[in-house]
Amino acid sequence: MTAPMPQHVINKASRKADFPTMLWHTLLLFFMGFALTTGLRLAADHAKGGWRKALEPIMLQGDVVRWHVWASIALTGLVAGYIAFLVKARLAARWKVSKVMLKAPVKAARWQAINRAVYWLGLATFVVSALSGAWLYFLPFLGFLELVGYVHEIASWSLVAYMLIHVIAQFVMGGIWQLLKIFIPRFDLMQAGAVMGVAGVAGATAFVALDWSATRDLVAAKAEAAPVLDGKGDDAIWQTAQKQTVYTAHGWNVKDGEIPVEVQAAVHGDRIYLKTSWPDTTRSYMRLPLKKTEQGWVRMVGDTPGQTYDDADTTDYYEDKFAVAISPRNNPFAGSWHFGPAPLPGTVKALNSRGYHYTDDGSVVDLWHWKGSRSGATGQVEDSWFGTPVKWDREKHAVRYSAGYAADKKEKGTGYQDNFEKGKHGWPVNHPSHIVTPKFLPKDLKALQARLGATHSAFVSHGSEFNMGPDEIVPYSKELDDQIPVGTVIPALYWKTPIQGHAGDVSARGHWENGRWTVEMSRKLAKPDDEDVGLVDGVYLWFAVFDHNQTRHSWHPIPLKLRLPG
Repeated sequence: MTAPMPQHVINKASRKADFPTMLWHTLLLFFMGFALTTGLRLAADHAKGGWRKALEPIMLQGDVVRWHVWASIALTGLVAGYIAFLVKARLAARWKVSKVMLKAPVKAARWQAINRAVYWLGLATFVVSALSGAWLYFLPFLGFLELVGYVHEIASWSLVAYMLIHVIAQFVMGGIWQLLKIFIPRFDLMQAGAVMGVAGVAGATAFVALDWSATRDLVAAKAEAAPVLDGKGDDAIWQTAQKQTVYTAHGWNVKDGEIPVEVQAAVHGDRIYLKTSWPDTTRSYMRLPLKKTEQGWVRMVGDTPGQTYDDADTTDYYEDKFAVAISPRNNPFAGSWHFGPAPLPGTVKALNSRGYHYTDDGSVVDLWHWKGSRSGATGQVEDSWFGTPVKWDREKHAVRYSAGYAADKKEKGTGYQDNFEKGKHGWPVNHPSHIVTPKFLPKDLKALQARLGATHSAFVSHGSEFNMGPDEIVPYSKELDDQIPVGTVIPALYWKTPIQGHAGDVSARGHWENGRWTVEMSRKLAKPDDEDVGLVDGVYLWFAVFDHNQTRHSWHPIPLKLRLPG
C-alpha cells in the first residue's frame, strides 16, 4: 500500500499551479487586456469621448479594429483549449459547485465553493460578451447594433469586475500564496496541456475560417450598353445585376447608427459601373454656408451646442457624402484606419482626436469620395487615396495634417473651391470672431435662392447643391455686398470648371428621392495612376455613409469581394 504523502509535501505542492493552467491564465489576462483596451478605443470614438476620456491613458491607438479581431481570435482559442484541458485532465471538479461545501464549517472549503460559483458567473459573462461581439461583427443584418454594442461593452466591464472578484475570492480562500502560486509552475498535466494547445489552435483557426467565409462576393454583370450616370438607377442592367446589401453601423445623425447600403456592379467595355443606394430621411447639401449678420459674413457651423469647425468634426451643417474604399488586401479597412488622437508618432495630434488614415506597409487604398455639394455639382467623385503618411512639417501642415490621406493630383483652381480666405490654422482670417469676406457673391441673388430653396436648417431637406457655379458668381465688391440684406445665406463653395486631373477620373451622379440616395459611379477598370487601385477580379470593397457630418460616417469591417464577368 502506498504511504500517505507527508503534510509538508502537500503544502508545497498546493503552492504551485500546474504549468498549463499557469500559461493559460497568463495568456488569458494578456488577451483580455488587449481586447479591452482596443474595444475601449472603438467605444470612445463612437460616443465622441464622454466619461471614457478619463481612460485615455490605457486605450491603445492605431489599427485597433484589426487588433480587436486578433484578440477575439486568441480568446476563442483559449476557451476551446481550456475546455479540452479540463476534459483530458479530468478536472471537471474545478467547476463543480457543491451545496454541501457552500455550507461547510471550514472557511477554506466554503470559499472554494464560492470561487467555483464565481467561475460560472465569469463564464456566463464571457458568453454574453462573445455572442454580442459575434453579432456586431458577423451578424449586423440582424439589426439592434446600438443596443448590442452597449451589451457588449457592459459585458466587457463585467469581465473586469469578475477578474477582481476572482482574485479576492482566491485570496480569502488561501491567502497570498493562493494568488502567488499562479506564477510558480509545477510541471505536471503536460499531456493535457498539449491537448489544450492543439484544441486552442483549432478554435482560433475556426474563427479565422469563419472570418474569411463571411466575405461575400459582389458579382459584376456584363452590360450590353453602358448605364446612364444620372443617379436614378433605372437602366436595364440594374434590373438583372446581382445586389448585395452591406450593413454599415456607427454612423451619426442616423437612428442607432445603422445604414444598409445596396450595391450593384456592372462592366461595359473597359469601364466598371457601381450603383449604390441607402436610406436617408433628408437631402443635406449645406456645408458650413455663409450667413450675413450685422457684423459681417459668418460661417454657419451648427445648432448643436459645442459645434465648431476648429476640430474638423462637424455634425450639423454639412453635406451628405459617400465613400468607397478599394484594396487587394482583406482585413478591416485594408489596414488604413488608425484610431486615437495621436496614433502616428512624430506628428501632430489629429484635429478631431479620432485618428488618421494611412497605410504602414507602402500599399495604396483607393478612395472614391462622393461629396453631395462639392463634387456632386460637377458629376464627379473626388478620387482620393490612403497611403504612406507624409512627413509632418510644422509650417507646411499649419492648417491640417492628413497623414496618408490625400486627393489624387488635380489642376489648381479646378473643381470646388472655398468661397472665403482661410487663416493660418485653417480658420477664417478674422478668427475667433468667424467673420469672413466672400471671394464671390451671387450674380442674381433671387435666382440663386430659388434654386437652393428657402430652408436653411441642418436637419431638413435642401433644394439643390449648396454651391455656386461659373454662371452664378461675380467677384466680391463692397457695393454689391451692401445691397444684400442681413440674414441672407449663400454657399461657402463655388466652382468654375469640373475637376481636371486624376482626382476627377471617377464620374458620378447622385439623386435623392423619397428618403433615399442613389449614387452611380464609373471608372476605367485599369488604374489611371499609382494613386489608384486597379479594378481586377478579387479586389475588396468597403462602403461608408456620411449623413450630413464631416467624419462620423458609418462603416463595416468585413468587405465585399469584387468578381468580374468572364
